Amino acid sequence: MTLPPRRRRGMTSKVWLEGALADVPGEPFGDSLIKWKMGLPEALREVVNRIATAGGGIWLVGGSVREAILGRKQNDYDLATTLHPDTLLNEIFPNSLPTGVQFGTVTVRIEGYKEMFEVTTLRTESEYGDGRRPDIVDFGTSLEIDLSRRDFTMNAIAVDLSRELIHDPFNGMSDLVTQNLKAVGTAKQRLGEDGLRILRGYRFMDQGELGIWEPDIELENALRKQHKMLEKVANERIWVEFSKILRGVNAAFVLERMRSDGILSQILPGWDADTALQHILEISSEDVAICRLVLLAVEVPHTRWRILEHDLRTLTLSNQNRKRFMNIHRLIGHLPNPNDEAELRRYRMGSGEYLDSHLAIEATLQPDMCELIKTALAKLPALRAGDKPLLNGHAIAAATGLPMGRRLGKLKEWLFRMQIESNLADTTSVLTLLDVIDWAGGDPELWPGPEWP
Repeated sequence: MTLPPRRRRGMTSKVWLEGALADVPGEPFGDSLIKWKMGLPEALREVVNRIATAGGGIWLVGGSVREAILGRKQNDYDLATTLHPDTLLNEIFPNSLPTGVQFGTVTVRIEGYKEMFEVTTLRTESEYGDGRRPDIVDFGTSLEIDLSRRDFTMNAIAVDLSRELIHDPFNGMSDLVTQNLKAVGTAKQRLGEDGLRILRGYRFMDQGELGIWEPDIELENALRKQHKMLEKVANERIWVEFSKILRGVNAAFVLERMRSDGILSQILPGWDADTALQHILEISSEDVAICRLVLLAVEVPHTRWRILEHDLRTLTLSNQNRKRFMNIHRLIGHLPNPNDEAELRRYRMGSGEYLDSHLAIEATLQPDMCELIKTALAKLPALRAGDKPLLNGHAIAAATGLPMGRRLGKLKEWLFRMQIESNLADTTSVLTLLDVIDWAGGDPELWPGPEWP
């Protein structure tokens, strides 16, 4: 028997079993998707085949489909099925997790495979009373209805991997080709169902190397008019989405638009720095999101650190990210004299792991000065004694007779500062400094330590 050309072209040595048919027409794969399918993980094929064997319909949906059509790599694969979540959990994938079972979502795990997949039962949703989640969820078997509840047309495309069919009832593929960001159905209704879709709308404007994609007029108006819906969204969900925006390739353009549309002031009231600075920032480290956040607060003085920290806690940043933000923000406006080696040494030591991030931000504020400092730091030799004090408290106590306490601690800090500034290399050199300070009768609160500034 001769297979039709499409099936013969897409055939591999491994079989993908066909599940129940979709209730919406499908178009055959093009060559690029056939090639993409051949590189999909074996664990995914196993999930599809087990559901198909149980008589269910099974489709790949969401971001992985969008990214595949755009020719970009995606490691997360979400699936939609006609089978009830109880069937998935109890009969087909007993090792799975009921991560969102009340909404039909099961995280599928298969013994022998490291990959996990979110499989969600086809459903309808209604009555979004809190503007965050549906009050009523009904499981169903209609792929078309399930896709109709999704946010944007580019995310409302499903793929039947076994039959190599694309189901696109809302013309998402056309919008991908024209780089058009459009809501499924009525934009006001979609955003009114879940306020987080507002931030997702801004995030999807940034398409990385493909540039900025513009929303259509209806979605553009809805984004501006529905921003109060964000008040109903949990702060942790806002930060997850907002941090993705901050890490985006074209984040500066998106932030500028968010500020113009009143979204930034909704998320971070009082953080009203000029977003033009975001276009100048050049940093490729993991700190990019934190640095962009610091730039948004660059006009907030660090003396208001309690307010800043409160806002960060409200936004649910982790302890580590709050610490990084506060330490980088503390350094703003404090650059060393590029002609003073003692200052440069203490700046390099005091700013520590935040040095590159601080300089990246200052480069947007004082570019000429930053260039001088970077040049000077590049020529500055490493500290001869390393980054630890040569004298510990016991050694200083033995030399002075001071008891353990505040005075001894402050003296140790001052000696370490002198060690750094003078680039001392041995304990004898540090001990001689005891001859130039009134360590017995002076006010220890006047003895500066090694910190910067």
